[in-house]
Parts: sequence; C-alpha cells; structure tokens
Amino acid sequence: MIYKFSIIEKILLANDIIPHPFADAASSVGLGFALGSAVKLKIADQLTKEFTDVKQIAMGAHVSEVGAELILDCLDALGYVHKKGNQYAFTNRGYKNLSEHSEQNFRHFILFCDYLYKGYIDLDETIRLGKRPQSNMLEEMSDYEWELFSRAMIDISKTNFKEVGSKIPVSKTHTQMLDLGGSHGLYSIELCKRFPQLKACIVDLPPVKKYAEECIAQKNASMNVSFLAADFMKDEIPKKVDIILGFNIIHGLNPAENQALAKKAYNSLNEGGMYVLLDQIKGIGGSSQLSKATTSYMALNLLHQAGGKTYSKQEIDTFTKHAGFKKTVLKKLNAPGFGIVICFK
Repeated sequence: MIYKFSIIEKILLANDIIPHPFADAASSVGLGFALGSAVKLKIADQLTKEFTDVKQIAMGAHVSEVGAELILDCLDALGYVHKKGNQYAFTNRGYKNLSEHSEQNFRHFILFCDYLYKGYIDLDETIRLGKRPQSNMLEEMSDYEWELFSRAMIDISKTNFKEVGSKIPVSKTHTQMLDLGGSHGLYSIELCKRFPQLKACIVDLPPVKKYAEECIAQKNASMNVSFLAADFMKDEIPKKVDIILGFNIIHGLNPAENQALAKKAYNSLNEGGMYVLLDQIKGIGGSSQLSKATTSYMALNLLHQAGGKTYSKQEIDTFTKHAGFKKTVLKKLNAPGFGIVICFK
C-alpha cells in the first residue's frame, strides 16, 4: 500500500484539496491489478535484493520491456521495489511478500484477490437484488480455484496463528476439539502444540483435505490433528467435545444459518465448553478508518461471493445466546477489523 506521504500531500489530502477518489477509485484499483500481474506473469520472480536491468527482467518473464517497466514502476510506488535508472531490486517488504523464496510471501493471497476482482463486473446486480445472482461461489469452484482459495487462507493464517493461539483460554481438562471449516488446520495445529492433551478434528469439504494433510505433515501434527470430510452445515458433527472453532465462517452465512450453526455447536459441546469465532467484527476498531474499510469491504465481498456479511459483536450475541450460550467475550486481534468471540456453554 502507499504508506509514505509528504507533509504537503498530508495537508492537501486532509483538506480534500487532492480529491480522494483519485486514489480510491483510480490508483488503488489499478495498483491492485498491477500487483496481481507482477505475480501471475512471473515478473516478481525475476527480482532479488540486487539491482537487475528491466530488459533482463522482461526477458526472464517473457513479457514486453515496456510492460515490465510499467508493472515495476507500480511496485515502486507501493514500496515493494527500489528503482535506480532502468534497474529494479526488491525492498525488504517486497522480498518478504513477493519473493517465491520467502517463507512469509503473500503470493497466493495476491493471486486469489486477483481472481476475485474478475467477479466484480456484475457487482451492481448483486447490490440491486440484495443477494448474489448466481449460486454460492464455493459450489462453482474448480480444483485450481480451490487451491488458490486454500493457499490464500494459509497465507493469512501464517500471519496470526500464534497470536490467535495465545488468546484462547484452553484448560487442562479440555481434550477434544472440532475445527469447523478449518481448511489447512494451522490454528488447530498451533493449539495442539500449546496444549498437547488436545486432539483436534478438522471438519471441512473434501477439496481442502489435501491442504490440511500437507500442513499436518509439515508440522508433524498427525498424532493430534485429523481431518473429517463433511459439510458441517448439512452433516452431523461429533458430539461431546470441549472446544469448537468457527474461524472465518459466520461471515459466509446469513443470520438464520448462523443461529442454526450456533445451536449445532451448543449441542455438540460438553458443559463448560467453548464455541470460538474468529472473524471480521463490525465496530471493533471504533473510529479507525482502516478497521471500517476492512469490515465494510469484506461485507460487500461476502454478499457478492457467498451471500454473507460481516457481523457486530451485538449481532453475534443475538444468535449465540439464542442457541443457549451463557456469555461471550470479545478479544481484538492485531489485524484491523479482526477479533475473536469466545462463547461459553
């Protein structure tokens, strides 16, 4: 993102002398597409922290020199590369997020966002109708799209699974956990690492099984974490468990579906168990515009892609308390707009 403004620019932006739509409706959108092209066309793959001539970068990526230069100039504006004449090199931020050799890269998330952008052509129709014109996105996804989605979720989870694990009050008496829609299972793996007495079962659709098994193998977690291929909304889920995770699920469901899921979770939990929700929470950031932007954009995206929305803590309390949960506790996460709601049976 553009993060450096001169003093003059800050004053002009604050007083609306520089029109904000110039960035909001133009440069931000174009720069987002440029970021996607940098990864898709392997332009980013030609970069290192050493300066490389644009001609060599273009040849390596099999793209035009003029096209490579335009994309690289966009990456320069975003702070991912340094420019020196006709040469470009990764900044530390660029290497971390874009290099295929960085364990912390965000390449799959970028590609998934690029894929989502293409579906916004018919956003106006969703807004007019108040619902997605077609069926749920998950029902239409190809194997490639499932991989994009799954690996993008892994990218996101790698940034906060340790923080999330530190905020869930697991006790020594908790031994059985379900991870509904857990996909890759990184959160379950982290909790089982912290609390070895825990046994976790990821309950998710068959297409994501390979990504869960991949993460379980990489983390040597097969003794504690398993995978159950099922639709947790339609199928029965295991009973007599102590903790149920519902991470990034409620935003894809309407209020009635969330109430039904909360009741299903309540019925599966032992007395004193926890239903733990992680999501974008409306209002969690107070007056923070970045927090508002995160929850508002996600609400729009979710309505368009899956018929869902983002929820406030008050709305979450409505459907969880109706299901029988005694109390809920909200814990903020570092990412703007994100939080955990722990519901106690």
